[in-house]
Amino acid sequence: MKKITVFLIMAVFLMAAGVFAQSAQEKRVEFSTSASFTVYKFEHSSESTTLLNVPLRLGFFVWKGLEFEPEVEFTIPDDTEDTGVIFRGNISYNFRASKKTFPFILAGGGVGNALKMLTWAADMDETVTVLNFGAGIKQMVGESAAIRLEYRFNRYSRSSDWASSYRIDHEFLAGVSLFF
Repeated sequence: MKKITVFLIMAVFLMAAGVFAQSAQEKRVEFSTSASFTVYKFEHSSESTTLLNVPLRLGFFVWKGLEFEPEVEFTIPDDTEDTGVIFRGNISYNFRASKKTFPFILAGGGVGNALKMLTWAADMDETVTVLNFGAGIKQMVGESAAIRLEYRFNRYSRSSDWASSYRIDHEFLAGVSLFF
């Protein structure tokens, strides 16, 4: 019952927001990239490791401010040569706050082999799933480009022969968008 109520509230919110929804300058396709840099500190040690996450996405505006964003995210740890990859599908909804400002919300999920868990990227032989929710803002710079700032709540999970585990993290991304 709780899930149905949340779904209905979101559906009403999105339908009502349709009046204010606009794609950036009425363009139909968006290419964007961002980056987040994370430092993980080991709990009982002075050691730490860093991860660079770089998502590349190609968004398609399907109806007013509703956008489908397939994404490939590369996770690059500093202490190994292995780069992890996650393939995601995100749905975002863009609002028009002013002529050049577009706040957005997003939800999505994906699968891959990168996991920010226990301060390491997952073994390349394991499969990781992720669910993400977020919000952000796109500030237009010119007619076809924007600066993109974004927050994401991610829930990573994996299963192996010996255990199942998950990790929740909060990610802040900064990047650019180009509209076509």
